[in-house]
Amino acid sequence: MTIRIDRIKVDRGGPLDKDFELEPGVLNLIYGRNETGKTYIVESIINLLFETGRGSPVSWNLRGWDLTGRIVVSGLEDGPVTFTRTSRKLDDYWEEGIGLPRDLSRLLVVKAGETLLAQEEMDGVGRDILKDYLSGKGLLDKIGASISSTLQKTSVQDGEIKGSSMGEIKKREQLREDLHRMDAILKDAEESYASGEVYSLQHKKETIKTELEMLEKAKRHHADRLHKKREALHLEREGLPAEEELSKLESDISVLERLRAQSETKSGTLKELEVTSEDYRWTDKALSVYQGIMSGQAITGPKPVYMFLALAFLAGAVVTGLLGLNIPLVVCAIGSVAFFFLYYRGMRNALATAGDSRELENLKAEFKNRFSSELTDRAALEAQVERLRENYIRAGGLRKDLEEELIPDIKSRESSIKVTLEVFTGTQPSPQEWRDTVSELRSKSKGLGNEISSLDRDLASLVVPKEKYLDQDPGSEWDRDRYDTLDKELAETREALQEEINKLDRLRNRIAQETVSESTEWEELITALWDKREEKAQEYGQVTAEILAKVQVNAVIREFREEENTRIGEGLKREELTKPLHALTGRYSRIRQEEDMGLILITDGDEEYPLVDISTGAREQAFLALRIGFASIAMEGQTAFLILDDAFQHSDWHRRTNLIDQTLSLVKTGWQVFYFTMDDHIRDLFQEGEEKVGDGFRSLEL
Repeated sequence: MTIRIDRIKVDRGGPLDKDFELEPGVLNLIYGRNETGKTYIVESIINLLFETGRGSPVSWNLRGWDLTGRIVVSGLEDGPVTFTRTSRKLDDYWEEGIGLPRDLSRLLVVKAGETLLAQEEMDGVGRDILKDYLSGKGLLDKIGASISSTLQKTSVQDGEIKGSSMGEIKKREQLREDLHRMDAILKDAEESYASGEVYSLQHKKETIKTELEMLEKAKRHHADRLHKKREALHLEREGLPAEEELSKLESDISVLERLRAQSETKSGTLKELEVTSEDYRWTDKALSVYQGIMSGQAITGPKPVYMFLALAFLAGAVVTGLLGLNIPLVVCAIGSVAFFFLYYRGMRNALATAGDSRELENLKAEFKNRFSSELTDRAALEAQVERLRENYIRAGGLRKDLEEELIPDIKSRESSIKVTLEVFTGTQPSPQEWRDTVSELRSKSKGLGNEISSLDRDLASLVVPKEKYLDQDPGSEWDRDRYDTLDKELAETREALQEEINKLDRLRNRIAQETVSESTEWEELITALWDKREEKAQEYGQVTAEILAKVQVNAVIREFREEENTRIGEGLKREELTKPLHALTGRYSRIRQEEDMGLILITDGDEEYPLVDISTGAREQAFLALRIGFASIAMEGQTAFLILDDAFQHSDWHRRTNLIDQTLSLVKTGWQVFYFTMDDHIRDLFQEGEEKVGDGFRSLEL
C-alpha cells in the first residue's frame, strides 16, 4: 500500500484570488508570502481529506472559511478516490477500509509550524500515542471504557454468566423470561392451530397465494411484453408509408411509365427523322451547288469554225505575202489573229466549265444513291428539298419536346420515386422492382396493422393497467387456465379456513393480548407473535453476545495492561523510529520513556536528554522523525504523504539544511512531501536540492 495524492484543486476564496491546481510530484514546494493564500490552501487540503467537525479524531482549529475543491488520492482502493467537502474522509478509509488508526492524520500534517504530536502533553507526544502505535493499548483503553462496571465484575463459569442482577445482566434475565412465556403460548398455538386443520388450510392458502402472485407477475410481465411488442410493431409501422403515400407512389410510377412510353415513341420517330434531316441538309446544299453549275454552263464553248477561219486567213496571209500584196496581207493577218482569239476564248470557257460538269455528275450520282431516282433538272431537286424540309422542322420540334420537357420531367419523377423508395426501404430497387416494392410495403403495413390489432385484443383480455406492467421476468409463464383454477381454489380455501378460525377465538384473544395487536386476523396474530418472539430472541442473543464479548475483552485488556510498559519500551527500539530520528537530528539514535519526564533521547555516546528540554529546532527535528516513524509503524513500513506547513521555521539555518537534506532522503524512500513556506531561505534550500529529486520536484509560487 502506497498512498499518494495525485491531484489537488482548491477553489478561490479568502485571500486566494485564483484557483489553486497542482498535479503533485514526490516533492512539492509551495511558496507564498503573507496574505497570498498559503494557509487557506493548507486548511482546504485538511478540510477535504480529514474529518474536521464534531467527533473528529484530531482537533484542527480551522478558520471559518467556506472551503471547496477536490483532491484525488491513489492507494486506498483499486482506482483513484476523489475527496470533496461532502465525501467520505481518509479517517474513514483508514479505520474501515485498510485498518489504520483514525487519528493517523495528526502524524501526516504539520499545520502552521505546530510540530507537536499532542498539544496537551509535556513532551509533545504523550502516552496515548505511544500506546496507540507501539502497544495497541490505546485502542483497548477505548474499548475498556465502553464496558460497564457491572460487566467488569462479571465472569463466565461452566457456560453460565455470573454477575450481579443489574444493568445488562438484569436485562438479559428479563428477556429470557419473556422468551419462556412466548414459547409457551406458541406451543399452545401449534397444538391447537398449526397441527390441525387451520394449519393445513393456512399452508394451502399461502401456497396458492404464492403461485397466484407468481402468475399475477407473469401476467403483468406478459402484458409488458405484449405492450413492448405492440410498440415495436407500431414504431415499425410508423416507419412505413401510409396508404395515401403508396397510392401516390403508384400513380407517380404509372405517370412515369406513360412518359417513358411517350419518350420511347418520340425518340424512335426522331431517330427516323434525323436520317431525313441529314438528307435535307445535303439537298439544301446540293441545290445551291446545282444552281451554280447550271448558271456556268450557259456560257458558249469554243466553235470549230473559228479555227477554220483562222487557218484560212493565215493561208491567205502567206499567199499575199508571197505575192507582195501588202494590204491583203494585213487584212488576212488581222482576220487570222481575230478568229484565233475567238477560238481561244471559247476553249478557255470550255475548260472552266469542265470541273462543274464533274461536280454535277457526282451530285447526280449521290442524289440517285440517296433517293433512288435520277436528278433530271432543278425542279426535281427543289421538290425533294421541300419534301425533306417538313421532316427537318418536325424533327426539331420532337427534339425540343424531348430535351426541354419530356426527358427532364422523366428524370425528375424518376429521382423523386427513387428517393421516396429509398426513404421507405433503405435500398434502391430497380425500376422493374418498383411496383413489387410498393406492393410489399402495402402488404407489410397491412400485416403489421393486423398484428397490432391482435395484440390490442390480447392486452385488453389481460385487464392489466399500463402502470402495472412488469419489465422484470418473474421466472414463470402466464397460464390463464391455471390462474382461473387457482383463483377459484383460493376462494374455497379461504372460506374453509375462516370456518376453522372461528373455533379458535379464545386462543386468538390470548395471542392478541400478548402481542398488543388490534388485528383480528389469525394469520397476522400468529405472524406478530412469531415476529415478537424473534425480536426478543434476537435481542436476547445480542445482549448475551455483548455480555460475553465484553467480559472476554475485559479479561484480555487486564492481561495486556500488565505488559503495556514492556511493549512501549520495546516499541521505542524499533528501527522505524530510531532510523529517522538519527537521520534527521544527526545526534540521537535511541529513545526511552519515563513516567515523569516523558520521552528521553539518547545519543551515540549514551548521553540522555529529555525531549522537553532540548532546543526548539532539535525538537522539531525529533518530532518530524517521530511522525515518520509512528506513521511507518501504523502503515507497516509502507509510505504515504506528509503535509508540512513551515515545519522548519523555528530551526536555525544549519539545522534547516540538514532537515531539508533528510526530507530529500525521505522522498527517495517513497514518501511524498508537500512543504508550504513563506520563508525565502527555506524555499531556496529546497530549490537547490531539485536536482536530487529530478522530475518529481514541483515548485509553485502563490
